[in-house]
Amino acid sequence: MQTVLRDIRYAVRQIRKSPGFTFTAVVTLALGIGANTAIFSVVYRLLLESLPFHDAARIVSIFETPPQVPGGIEATYPDYQDWRTQQKSFEELAAYSTLNPDTVSLATSGLSAQVHRVLASGNFFSLLGATPQIGRTFSAEDDTPGANHVAVLSAGAWQQYFGRDPGVVGRRVDINGASYTIIGVLQPGAAFPAQGEVWLPLSLLDQPTQSSRVWHSVNVIGRLRPGAELADAKADMQTIAARLASAYPATNRNVGVLLTPLHEQLVGALRPAVLSLMGSVVLVLLIACANVASLLMVRATANRREVAVRQALGADRIRLFSQFLAQTLILCLLGGALGTILAAFALPLLRVALAHTAGVDLSMVQSIQLSIPVLLFTLGTCTLTAILFGLLPVLKTSTCLADSLRPGDRGSTGRQGLSRGLLIAGEIAIAVVVLFLSTVVIRSFQKLLAVDPGFRTDHLLSLEITLPEPHYSDNGPETNRFFEQLLDRIAQSPGVLSAGSTTQLPLAPSKVMTRFLVEGAPPLAPGAFPGAQIRFVSPAFFHTMGLGLQQGRLFEQKDINDPTGFFIVNQAFAQRYLAGRRPVGANIFLGVLSPQPAKIPVIGVVSNAHDLGVQTDPQPEIYLPGFGVHEVLLVRTVLDPSAAVPLVLNAVHQLDPSLPVYHVQTVEEVLSDSLARQRMTATLLGIFSLVALSLAAVGIYGVLAYAITQRTREIGVRMAVGAKREDILRMVLSQTAKFALTGIGVGLAVALSSAHLLNALLFKTSAADPLSACLTAGILLVIAALAVSLPARKAASVSPTEALRAE
Repeated sequence: MQTVLRDIRYAVRQIRKSPGFTFTAVVTLALGIGANTAIFSVVYRLLLESLPFHDAARIVSIFETPPQVPGGIEATYPDYQDWRTQQKSFEELAAYSTLNPDTVSLATSGLSAQVHRVLASGNFFSLLGATPQIGRTFSAEDDTPGANHVAVLSAGAWQQYFGRDPGVVGRRVDINGASYTIIGVLQPGAAFPAQGEVWLPLSLLDQPTQSSRVWHSVNVIGRLRPGAELADAKADMQTIAARLASAYPATNRNVGVLLTPLHEQLVGALRPAVLSLMGSVVLVLLIACANVASLLMVRATANRREVAVRQALGADRIRLFSQFLAQTLILCLLGGALGTILAAFALPLLRVALAHTAGVDLSMVQSIQLSIPVLLFTLGTCTLTAILFGLLPVLKTSTCLADSLRPGDRGSTGRQGLSRGLLIAGEIAIAVVVLFLSTVVIRSFQKLLAVDPGFRTDHLLSLEITLPEPHYSDNGPETNRFFEQLLDRIAQSPGVLSAGSTTQLPLAPSKVMTRFLVEGAPPLAPGAFPGAQIRFVSPAFFHTMGLGLQQGRLFEQKDINDPTGFFIVNQAFAQRYLAGRRPVGANIFLGVLSPQPAKIPVIGVVSNAHDLGVQTDPQPEIYLPGFGVHEVLLVRTVLDPSAAVPLVLNAVHQLDPSLPVYHVQTVEEVLSDSLARQRMTATLLGIFSLVALSLAAVGIYGVLAYAITQRTREIGVRMAVGAKREDILRMVLSQTAKFALTGIGVGLAVALSSAHLLNALLFKTSAADPLSACLTAGILLVIAALAVSLPARKAASVSPTEALRAE
């Protein structure tokens, strides 16, 4: 113990003697360790930590995969029931629904609020293993008609709307005008889906939806049986899907199933982005370690006589390693502590960036923080770094004590020059990998930003409103009258150019699809009908959005109440399904699975909008006139859209003072949020590449400056025998260029071979983008040239007399 304390005291004295070295080493390590700690906090919470449910790794989400829809979507209610009775791989299946409207009006004791509603089966919470904070959760009896007017609250809703009143259990509240009894409150963080605030029984789904194999209305989850693997469950569910396709070919032909672990579903598209960021910060840490390694080699060389004296007095390499380890451990712990502080400041910014990423569970994002596992990771990183660095001075101790004890500067040996050159090449190679990957992602993001969404996003405000049922209903006369009056009042407000409405936000799927058949098209086999998205819109929607009319006419006010109905389609629909014929006047059959399909004429064709996101090509869409109980209001203004918010609220409250307006945001913010994942990835990779370049430049400069100092006598001899400044300059630059080009070549080879891992992050950009490779090589050459310029000029200005005087 006394030996350890002695080594620590000696290490502290050595560190205090070199404040410049200490500051540089600690800050360099802090940048690398801080970046790793922050990103590992994200990796741990999103990818490694289990969900707050019992044995969450065995919970699986199950989707249907119709051929008309890329990826998986919700199941139909009858298919869910068939899955429950026929499957053999799960302990049980449960379902929940967030169908529009996903919000309901909650009223109690003078309080009125619009809250997020989830319909859940009676076994939903028991399958998750979610226990209540107070009261109870649903049971099978609660999901039967006549006993299903019960509700479960999230912890957040209990806090916000009921002030954490423990007497809330048993209280009756009005939800959309009907009375419900609150039976329980969930634990904090146990809400699923995370945006849910109140859960009602799934049996409240309307009967047409419960009996339809057309409307995909429920999300299904299952808990694997003990011993059952995901592959077994997939085979089991595919067998059931084939059986249903044979029994119901009109609706289930070619409809498969997709099984995804629940954790994977909640992470969404963030996995490749987070892993790429983690890889980048690890490379940044390697560059930081290389810099500190070069500093330690300088110190080891400067102290080689002291080390030789210690060896001459009997100190073995283990004793020397113990002393050097104490120094490096203190440096690494200081760097780790400063890095942890930097990570703590960075995490709130990361949470904000991730919160705007679509498809990611907000509860997981909000819980990203420094935790015990993350701090242990940081401590392990510091310890491993310290051990490796502690070995460097010991490895540099000379086996020949006479050489180390001889007075005078013997200059730089070939082996030392090679090690410094390899250090330069290594730093450049790592920086090349980080810079290339960030350049590719940034170029991809630039291409994404250049995509025209198909409509004008400027000066456009969006707001959502949900009318309480049952007084209002989709396309009912009261609903139509309300929105007609509301839009008219808004449109006449000062500073407003136009106002329209639709059923879903721009740049988001409509969540409503229909099968159809074009009149005159060849007959199709059951289940082979094409599909398209449907959006209900107001007559002024197209003008407000800036969607241009290509053919025919737009909707008029009289079309809202026309029982025959009219269609407007987009160009993608016309090009795919109406090619070779005149779109305007073509008839489309809806309800093709019913005995009497409805024939509806197309009256107009409008330009395409990227309604599934700017990264996705425009899909066929059908527009119908009308209003639902849930509407997205769109208001185009002359000046700042936010200035129109009070005008809209005033217009709403004139018609119904108790009606809440929510999700108020500009469409430019909607567009920005739709690109949040790509923006975050490009921004962070760009920051990490700048840090990598800065550290590499400092490292190259430090190594070369030290090398020039070590070779002062050699350079003096060369100049004394006739070498010119230009010769010395050329010598230094050529030697450095050799290692720099080697580093760039190796780095590009590694970057290009690993770039395919970024494919999931790229938009219309090759992972082996040649322009990115050229930019990377050019930037690193410039960085290396700048870093070597000062040491090279110093070498060329060495005075032979001063250099040789010491000898």
